[in-house]
Amino acid sequence: MIRGMHARNARIEKPRNTRLTLTRLLGYLSVYKASLALVLGLVVTSAVLGLVGPYLMGVAVDRFIALKDPAGLGKIALWMLVVFLSGNLFDVAANWIMARLSQDALKRLRRDLFGHLQTLSLSYFDAHPAGELMSRLTNDIDAINQAVSQNVVALIASVLSLVGILVAMFVLNFWLALASVIVVPIMFWFTNFVARYTRRGFRDLQLHLGELNGVMEEGISGQRVMKAFRRNETAIDSFRKHNQAVFQSAVKANSYALLLMPLTNQLGNLFVIAIVGLGGWLALRNLVTVGTIFTFISYGRSFINPLRQLANMYNSIQAALAGAERVFEIIDTPSEVEDAPDAVPLENIR
Repeated sequence: MIRGMHARNARIEKPRNTRLTLTRLLGYLSVYKASLALVLGLVVTSAVLGLVGPYLMGVAVDRFIALKDPAGLGKIALWMLVVFLSGNLFDVAANWIMARLSQDALKRLRRDLFGHLQTLSLSYFDAHPAGELMSRLTNDIDAINQAVSQNVVALIASVLSLVGILVAMFVLNFWLALASVIVVPIMFWFTNFVARYTRRGFRDLQLHLGELNGVMEEGISGQRVMKAFRRNETAIDSFRKHNQAVFQSAVKANSYALLLMPLTNQLGNLFVIAIVGLGGWLALRNLVTVGTIFTFISYGRSFINPLRQLANMYNSIQAALAGAERVFEIIDTPSEVEDAPDAVPLENIR
């Protein structure tokens, strides 16, 4: 037991191949190419409609509110309603299809993991407690499930929205757009900095969860032996130690993760202040219309939301990659229980 724990602690320090893990994980989705193409089409349509809404808002301010045209304002308000509702419907459809695809892919991943476990030798199970293996079948697969089923569509939508908003901003006004994109490198630098520590924290958390599950499994299944040798107090002490390790690693991992939300909120506030200040200065010199400023503020909020979602998705993606590495580590373990090439089935054995 102790020897296996030391081995796992050594493995956690090794460098991880994130690209290879992500490629293997996406390989389980690659068999659904037609459905994925449909999801992509729905997400692109939803992203385009998301760009149209703020533009119509600016048109409404410049052409109908400024000119006090209630009839025109009513028509464009109706179009805005249609655009927003349609975008939400396309987004819901994409998420529903992706949820079904991801669950089927994870079903095959669970099947591969459990099937490969049946081919491993007894020495492997001696070195790896049942609780740890159960953690990989449950906790690690669940972490992958949350990332794949909930974040794939959101990731694609966020990237498309960012690109679309940037293009629309530069088309409308170069200087306002230039002021807007200042937050992008700051956001990505901080996200990348925090993500390194977040991923390490979630890896450690999953490691300690596996060890805690091992202690609980042994404490429950080995009650007869423990009572016979009066080892209950020792088991309680072991549980307390591993439970404390889970607590400390969870606090550390989530402390890094929670840094992202306050940062993106502050960047959003600074973004709006910059747009209002620069936009007002340009409007006083008749270089931009009030409707364009409204459009930029709306685009700005839409621009910060994908950045915030990408930042939050880092937490889930880091946990999923850490879990996937642990799952593929088992799948990559060479099988030691194999039939001979000329093996024949035994029949009529009584």
